[in-house]
This record gives sequence, structure tokens and C-alpha cells, in this order.
Amino acid sequence: MKNSPISVIVCTLNEEKYIKNCLTRLKAQKIVPEIIVVDGHSKDNTIKIAKKYADKIVYDNKDGISDARNVGWKKASAKIVAFCDCDSRPDPDWTEKIIKNMKDNIAISGPLISYDGTKSMKKKFRVWTDFFPRFAKKIGYNCIWGANMAFKKSSLKKYPFELKFLEDFYMSKRLRKTKKVSFVKSLKLPVSSRRFTSGFHRACFKYYVIGGLKIVLGIKTKGYY
Repeated sequence: MKNSPISVIVCTLNEEKYIKNCLTRLKAQKIVPEIIVVDGHSKDNTIKIAKKYADKIVYDNKDGISDARNVGWKKASAKIVAFCDCDSRPDPDWTEKIIKNMKDNIAISGPLISYDGTKSMKKKFRVWTDFFPRFAKKIGYNCIWGANMAFKKSSLKKYPFELKFLEDFYMSKRLRKTKKVSFVKSLKLPVSSRRFTSGFHRACFKYYVIGGLKIVLGIKTKGYY
């Protein structure tokens, strides 16, 4: 939407199954955002569907998620830029909460709530994406979840995304030194747990532990959404 105080970036790659639900919910926000879809050159109907709802559609440079996120925020018109995954289901007040909580912060994030999967999966998901970050906040370790995060555009100009893997965690590490990053417990965002179907603990170990070691050791990783 023109002149909106907030732009929302949705990165996609062959997401025809999820994209409509996400974009229609963004269009139904109390504060309707400028919607920007950054596509990774999808082969399905993702773009065809996105054209019905998005304000802008651009393509990444085939260089991973950080590249896609950077392409997106550079096209944003608003001073606040938010990111959500295409399988998310934002509540009507999601953008409103982002604007209210940004204030003196340069970046904020919030809990991810699984809307699918087993009861066991949902509980484990909540512990990892909600309870753990809230505990970490108490010791000054504010986290950023890539599926539910927002920034002042001015901060992204100074701290653009860099890594192809765990780019959100690396971003939170860089921004924490400013002491203007906050994990907001009320900024909840329902998302799919589809990436954990192989097993929650196994997926976390592979993604966060192995991925983190690769970053430390300088091993190149394939960027994906």
C-alpha cells in the first residue's frame, strides 16, 4: 500500500501452496503494509498468485536468503521493514504491534507459534521459539527469528544481511551491541512447522548446531529459504 508506515518482505521459492494465505492476511492488517515479494525464480504458480496481492514483486540474485532479504528491503518505501515467511498467518494486528513496539529499538522480533503438526511438535516448537528467547532476553541476549522480525530501514543500511545460513542469528549478534534490539513476547506469529517433519530435535541439530559449526569453521553452505 502506498504511503504505509511499514513494508513487509516475503521471500518465496515455489510456494504456491502457502503464498495466497499469507498475502491475503497481510492485506487484511489493521495497518495495511506495503507488500513486497522477493522471489527466488520459482517454477510453479507462486508469482501468478503473488501478482494479485503484492505491491511489488522482485527477483533475487540466486545467492541465498540474505541476498533476497537485502533485495527486498532496498525496494521498501517505508521507514520500518518487517519480514515474515510465506507459510505464516499474521494476525490482523501484527503490523500494528510492530509499529508500537519499534519506538527506541532498531530491531524487534517475537515468538513463532506452530499452527500445524502434532501436539508434541507444537510444545517443542513453543519452547524453542518462545520460552527460550524470553529467558535469553532476561540475561541480555535478545534473539531475532527470521520468520518474524522487523527493523528500522536506516539500521539495515548500516547492518545489511550477510550470511547464507542462520542469517537471522548472525544479525541479532551484530545488533545486540547497540542495545536497541528487543524480543517482544506479544509479537506472536503463527507459522508452519513443516521444516521439522523429519523430527524436531534432529532438524534443530542439523540446522542450528551443524550449521553454526560450519559458520565458525568457514565452510560454505547452500543458501535456501
